[in-house]
Amino acid sequence: MKDCMAERWEQGSEFHSIPAASNIGADKFPWEGTRVLYGSGRDALRALLSHGMSERGWRRIHIPSYFCQKVARAILSTGIEVAVYPDRPDIPLSHHDSIKGKPGDVVLLVNSFGLRGKAYASVADRGDFEIIEDHSHDPWSSWARESDADWCIASLRKTLPIPDGGVVWSPMRKKLPTLAQVTPEHQSASLEKLAAMKLKSLYLSGGPATKEDFRRLAVSGESRIAAGPVSGMPVWTEDLLQSFPVESWRMRRRSNHETLCDALQDIFWVKALAPDSYTADTPFSCVLIFDTSARRAFVQERLVESHVYAAVLWPLDEPAVDGIPNYSIDLSRRMLSVHCDMRYDERDMFRVAAMIRDFGEAFHDA
Repeated sequence: MKDCMAERWEQGSEFHSIPAASNIGADKFPWEGTRVLYGSGRDALRALLSHGMSERGWRRIHIPSYFCQKVARAILSTGIEVAVYPDRPDIPLSHHDSIKGKPGDVVLLVNSFGLRGKAYASVADRGDFEIIEDHSHDPWSSWARESDADWCIASLRKTLPIPDGGVVWSPMRKKLPTLAQVTPEHQSASLEKLAAMKLKSLYLSGGPATKEDFRRLAVSGESRIAAGPVSGMPVWTEDLLQSFPVESWRMRRRSNHETLCDALQDIFWVKALAPDSYTADTPFSCVLIFDTSARRAFVQERLVESHVYAAVLWPLDEPAVDGIPNYSIDLSRRMLSVHCDMRYDERDMFRVAAMIRDFGEAFHDA
């Protein structure tokens, strides 16, 4: 069994099922009290934008230039106008002076990759627009807990081993969008993803499951997770949220990130993005910026062959919105997001670091 488990080692990709210890209660969320739970982060944002258009008179939203285009498409589906403001994850602080707001505008600020603190939310003039913050990459950050935004959202399945889930809350106690029913389509997609997580756990433990078994279900569920009308959160996902030790998991993610960054710091052809302070911020993943897109592609391909599934967050070659600057497109071609969450320990991080170093050096001989 041990040999089988060693053969099935992998790093990255979507979560498998990870039960919390029965004697551990859930840690507090920033939205304790008033919040609305949805089937996904995209559903949460769609619901909030529809609420803002009908209740607040929103007509245009400003989004970052470096941003997930699946989410951008979800925004466009609401019918709101979209404008792009300059933003790049390799610069931790911005005062957003380029945002020219007017009545009917709302601005989306993003804690990209969990690298940013509350100072990033400084906006030169908030008089003409309202603020939404996206805390998907670290919903328990000090920025999220101390936010003075009008509304906040988060996609919870990015950092937690759940099949789906999103949330909207208002630090300023403003009216929230209405609770949505769980749609049949979303319920089916969620159950597919939950089954995939269970099968992946069985596979990784050496049990009678194949990678094809859980991948088929995971891909099918993911393709439908935010399709159709806005959905509420299934009861099984809400129940899981009550049992996770998120703070200890954040500490593991922080430690793993620091380990991987330290192991790669002397390499001239790759730069690991780090927060200003590990005591204040908890990165979502280890974001690596390579010197060239060709080296990034080569390393990523070799990592996949070695069962390390690093991600590109986010592809921008075919953007959903106009106005994406060339620097954002170039950065997306050179970046790689390496998982460093609670599934892994220091040994895993050193193992992945050695692969990145070896594959990156071998690129010259390719």
